[in-house]
Amino acid sequence: MNSIQGSFALVFVFVLISLGLFLLLKLNPFAVEKNTLKQRRLYLSRTKLKISERVILRFTTLFRQTRYTLKKFILMVAAAFVSGFLAGVLLFNNAGLAAVTAVCLIPAPYFYLTVKSSRAAREEIEGLENTMSIITNAYAGCDDIIKAVETYVEEKNRYTPVELRKPTPFDEFISEIKLINPNIEHGLYRLSAKIKNRYFAEWIKMLILCYHDRRLKFALFPVIKSMNDAKAMQIESDSMMGRVWRDYLMTVGMMFSIIPLMRFSNAEWFAILTGTTLGKLLIVVMLVTALATSFFVMKMTRPANR
Repeated sequence: MNSIQGSFALVFVFVLISLGLFLLLKLNPFAVEKNTLKQRRLYLSRTKLKISERVILRFTTLFRQTRYTLKKFILMVAAAFVSGFLAGVLLFNNAGLAAVTAVCLIPAPYFYLTVKSSRAAREEIEGLENTMSIITNAYAGCDDIIKAVETYVEEKNRYTPVELRKPTPFDEFISEIKLINPNIEHGLYRLSAKIKNRYFAEWIKMLILCYHDRRLKFALFPVIKSMNDAKAMQIESDSMMGRVWRDYLMTVGMMFSIIPLMRFSNAEWFAILTGTTLGKLLIVVMLVTALATSFFVMKMTRPANR
């Protein structure tokens, strides 16, 4: 009974320390850059995306880019939890610390998909400039956003057999506008959330302004030109992302490898570390630090133009 209570106490302490670190470091993987004018415009038009909607769009984009399904992702999370628990038992020989380790490994599949999706995201963004140019030219001629996007979709699918066509965010935009929600502004914000690119977001903002005032349509072209100038920096940032994660995982592995070495080299110290309250709290702090820094690394390795 005391062992179970101790396990719950450790998990509770872990949750409190995690929340404290996340609040202290202001870590939020779904944070959106604050923009007063944008918030005002969203409030007036009532097209602001809810937090739940942003999270759903984030995971939908990850699944599309990595070709994973929700079922497979859930299995990965379950496998990470079980692996973390088993690793905790082997490392610490304590059920409470093993449970904390299992909780720390739950975000691992999300990190894996984020790194894995970087290549697909880069491929999408490499063709994004051409896509934006086609839509902008079409919009400059017809003054209709829906028709301009449809022109791009038709051009993209013209020489591709139906069975080989892959749905893109622009296909989804047309379908959502026609079948689900006819609010064009809301659809454009959803489109912007699906493609993480700073220049694309600026282009979407200008497109929304053009929706209210068509005379601003020629302001779309400078955004596309700016995007072309940033391609080299984007590729360099993406290649750096993998190296940073590799070095980070090596550092975390070296940090936790001390514990099993201590188990064989100095059993008395290992017993103090895993058997006393102070030692358990120290391990919890190590686990929480590893979890918090992983989110920090993910935030810092995000390319500047995304």
